[in-house]
Amino acid sequence: MGTVGPVTDVFDGESPRVSTESGEVDPRSPDEAIGVGLAAGGAAGTARGVAPAGCRGTCDQPGPVSGAEPSSGGCRCSGSGARAARRLAELAALRVIDAPAAAEEQLRRALVVGGSELRGRELAVLHTQLVTAVAAQPGRDRDVARAAATAAECWQPISAADSVHLRLVAGRAWHRAGRHAEAVAALDLPLLNAETGYPPRELAQVRAEFAESLIRLGRYRQAAWQFTEAARLLAGSTADRHRHADLVWSAAVTRECCGQEAEALGGYLCAADLWGDQDKIVPRAQCLRAAAWLQLRGESNRVRGQWWVTIEALLAELDRRVTADPAAHLVEELERTRSQYTQMCEQATGADEQEGAPLYADPLVWWESH
Repeated sequence: MGTVGPVTDVFDGESPRVSTESGEVDPRSPDEAIGVGLAAGGAAGTARGVAPAGCRGTCDQPGPVSGAEPSSGGCRCSGSGARAARRLAELAALRVIDAPAAAEEQLRRALVVGGSELRGRELAVLHTQLVTAVAAQPGRDRDVARAAATAAECWQPISAADSVHLRLVAGRAWHRAGRHAEAVAALDLPLLNAETGYPPRELAQVRAEFAESLIRLGRYRQAAWQFTEAARLLAGSTADRHRHADLVWSAAVTRECCGQEAEALGGYLCAADLWGDQDKIVPRAQCLRAAAWLQLRGESNRVRGQWWVTIEALLAELDRRVTADPAAHLVEELERTRSQYTQMCEQATGADEQEGAPLYADPLVWWESH
């Protein structure tokens, strides 16, 4: 059996890439760049994205946010430590864009000198500023995750929406750092039980990242559901047709990995149609070949569908394209399809002793293969 490419972004002769790197969504946006200019009245602006709703004021105006307890945003502390912390936060806000490391140092000093005196919203905003400063420095994903988790705890009694947002920031940072158990722990509850307020495109990106971390932990059924939800968010969006098809394909591969072959077959055929609508023959061919294999090897080695119709239609389509344009990637797809057609015929006639055997014993290896 030929390999099944799980997720791709660039086709027709170019190498596939992992689904979460869509090219349209910065892997750090909009989450880590939040609340940059808070202490200075927003003078520094934001590095990227939008600050959480509860963070859009300034430390000098810590009044209650929507849904906050009166004591959460209460009166400002006037101790010397609190005053010094506010001053350090103001200086950090002015330096976070051009000197984020220096801003981080000042914010950590502010938390040391004023952390015991600041309360409620002031303390939460200070922690949020620290997330922004750390996120502006490359290679600090683990530190971003830890800072965001702490900020989320600070926001919890003040603004549930901001706390959810920062938990998602932490989860995405853990995902980028390759710490998938931590990523799943951070993303699980916010994505299952909370309203994120993210636009569909960004929420689809977060769900796809969550799905990939779930795959790394062997939780394929949950990953398939997350990919399906991500695809649903982008259905009907003209600007996201490529991404939508990619997510449908990802869901199909993941369902096949966990043994949901009937659902995977439907997903492959749907993805093939979506790629065809975009004239993307390489991913379309890969989806149709995967569908044909599933049609051939159904439960108890019984044929599930007319696999020969699927594969012969693909061969005819590829023949036409190669005749019109004998590009290398088209010729390669035609040869690969012919080779797999031969294998299918051998299995269908009982000539192959490995009939019905999965491609890989380890689904993760299957997922990562191209």
